[in-house]
Amino acid sequence: MYLKDTPPFTPNNSDEAIMEAEDELYEEDVIEVIDFDPSNAHEDSSDDEGNCTRVEEGIRNVIDEKAVIEISDSDDDDASPINVNAYSRDAEGNKPTRDDASCIFQQHKGSVFCCHLEPKVGNLAVTGAEDDMAFVWKTNSGEIILNCTGHKDSVTCVQFSHDGTYVATGDMSGVVKVWKISSKSQVWETSVGDLTWLKWHHGANVLLGGTISGEVYMWRIPVGDWKLLPGHGSKTDYGLILPDGKRAAVGYEDGSIKIFDMKAATVVHHIPQDQAHTGPITDMDCHSDNNLLISGGVDGHAVVLKTQTGKVGYV
Repeated sequence: MYLKDTPPFTPNNSDEAIMEAEDELYEEDVIEVIDFDPSNAHEDSSDDEGNCTRVEEGIRNVIDEKAVIEISDSDDDDASPINVNAYSRDAEGNKPTRDDASCIFQQHKGSVFCCHLEPKVGNLAVTGAEDDMAFVWKTNSGEIILNCTGHKDSVTCVQFSHDGTYVATGDMSGVVKVWKISSKSQVWETSVGDLTWLKWHHGANVLLGGTISGEVYMWRIPVGDWKLLPGHGSKTDYGLILPDGKRAAVGYEDGSIKIFDMKAATVVHHIPQDQAHTGPITDMDCHSDNNLLISGGVDGHAVVLKTQTGKVGYV
């Protein structure tokens, strides 16, 4: 008697028949059958170890090959071809990892702190690192075209000028250097004390640099003429040149923001501490209309203000 809605058993579907079907199903997946004689298990331990090693290596190779074949047999006609050489084992020889990088630059001998791409074509990159070095190199090959030597501390600021003619490098000791790409030579250098950031003007060869003391230097490159945007004793953490190219916004460690007239080197607006942020400012950006500016800080706030009036619109 069958339970309700339960189909009847299939005739001749004994356990023996099921086992035979399973044997047929998995027979093609068997790589090799090895007869094992327990009586000879300890006769030659060195030979056993060698055989085990060879068997383990064979199994790993089969697994690796099968994984690549399964990926290659995908039904996706648009899939990129699999590069078997792209798979490599980690330090312990375990998981296969894949590296699709077209270029890896490995010339630094310490942590890399900063990087920037040449803005016009993007075929060059500049990197600065803990090893007191900056390099300009080709992004398609990693070939070094310029060694930026002579820094006295970790290089923490690097940036190409707006048209890629120059590249500026700065270190933690305050040494700032400017290099000309076409001649692969240094064209200017200065020292300002502890440096926190560098920023090129987006339409002229003018370079701004912020310091721990709070002053912001503005240099005309390569002649070196300079102006000083005054601070108020608090470290400057971030600087931004507004889209009009005539004003700059500077954020400070105490949470205050200043809008400067760059030509006159005077403060247009000063948004004091606690009115916007209560801690260091980490980032800023300005809308193309030159009016709305947004800033972010470690206090967890994003503040929107109007650069024309200095009034905070949203916190």
